[in-house]
Amino acid sequence: MNMEKKKVTVVGVGKSGEAAASLLARQGAEVLVVDDERKDPPKNLVSLKSDFPIRFQLGGMRAEDMLSAEMVVVSPGVPPTRLPMNELASAGIPVIGELELASLFVVAPIIAITGTNGKSTTTTLTAEILKESGFKVFLGGNIGTPLSLAAFRPFDFIVVEVSSFQLETIATFRPKIAALLNVTEDHQDRHGNMETYRRLKERIFENQKRVDYAVLNADAFPPIPLFPSSYPNTCKGIPVWFSRLGDPLFPRQGVTVLKDTLVSSIMGKEEPIIGLKAIKLVGSHNLENVMAATTIALLAGASQDAIAKTLTRFSGLPHRMEPVRELRGVRYINDSKGTNVGSVLKSLEGINAKVLLIAGGLDKGSDFTPLREVILKKVKRLILMGDALEKMAHCFKGHPAMDRVHSMEEAVLIAAASANRGDVVLLSPGCASFDMFKNYEDRGDRFKKAVLGLCPP
Repeated sequence: MNMEKKKVTVVGVGKSGEAAASLLARQGAEVLVVDDERKDPPKNLVSLKSDFPIRFQLGGMRAEDMLSAEMVVVSPGVPPTRLPMNELASAGIPVIGELELASLFVVAPIIAITGTNGKSTTTTLTAEILKESGFKVFLGGNIGTPLSLAAFRPFDFIVVEVSSFQLETIATFRPKIAALLNVTEDHQDRHGNMETYRRLKERIFENQKRVDYAVLNADAFPPIPLFPSSYPNTCKGIPVWFSRLGDPLFPRQGVTVLKDTLVSSIMGKEEPIIGLKAIKLVGSHNLENVMAATTIALLAGASQDAIAKTLTRFSGLPHRMEPVRELRGVRYINDSKGTNVGSVLKSLEGINAKVLLIAGGLDKGSDFTPLREVILKKVKRLILMGDALEKMAHCFKGHPAMDRVHSMEEAVLIAAASANRGDVVLLSPGCASFDMFKNYEDRGDRFKKAVLGLCPP
């Protein structure tokens, strides 16, 4: 796309907005950056002003700044409802996101991965396998590195994590391989209902052609006979499945588990890849992530040796069921990235011990009811904090040991004092972090610091 002299307004100056503005300016666009929260422009963009036409309107967003543009690029953290969408549509001004913009300028095939849970682990693991196979790989997207940084660079593959926020603002974004891992309740505060959220997730397949691949979780979706009627408009690529449960109703074209072995039938016959016991990542949820990454990597041309080698050493990402310490026979696990109900449910189901659960935070409009049964059955002590405290306390009314706390340090001290040998203290909040912490990483780091500060016997 030719951006020379094109008037573009970039809304939001987070990582994505900054990267989009830089890419646009370098392509000759006349860029206006607007942000209603930030007062000072990023240093990287200020340095571009001497060479490129870039301006700033900070401290407030004005409709005229968008309506005077030929294109608006909105950061994923800015809900489209904050923009004059009706007026922009009437004026014929396209509104896209940084992901869409960057995809116009990348030259390598795109592998895109979305889902409510497991995106970051699967995306990172996929990239690691491809690197082990000798490919030059860009890893980015929602995981932290904007796709714009891959523009015009000679990679073999672009591997990106994609969020529902990013999928709100795509137009032509077309991955060669697109994966939808799962869809459970999340971000209801932004999307309003599950139907909207699910449809946004399915948009990852929207622009694929019949020569592309759609990787799907057979354990989370309708059987393949229903596939054409279930996804008539959103999924045009070749469907390839992975199934942890190995349901015989599902076709074997994909990756499944047979006799405690990861098996692929993608190439037409069943081929063992690795025994489950040799895989370093633990937990049923991580097995699904492993299977998704394996499926994607095989479709991209990775060798089975590279897959097996990577799976024996990849231990996961921080803040995702991360072991912190064992003290007096009690294990402490940091799952601060568990920011929704489905994630907490998977984490609890994967622990074969009594759990002291630290939960709560900023409510995203979630229904916590699906957690009630497993919490009453498995959670020995429930320690609640944050904005969602009372909502969660009401949902889990009747639990015999429930505490309300005001800090992570207090939560850890109560958990440590109540835990017995063989128990697990788990931080898995089921909520966002922004009520008490900078982000989920800050929350997890505070948990780890408190745990490591506990005195040994």
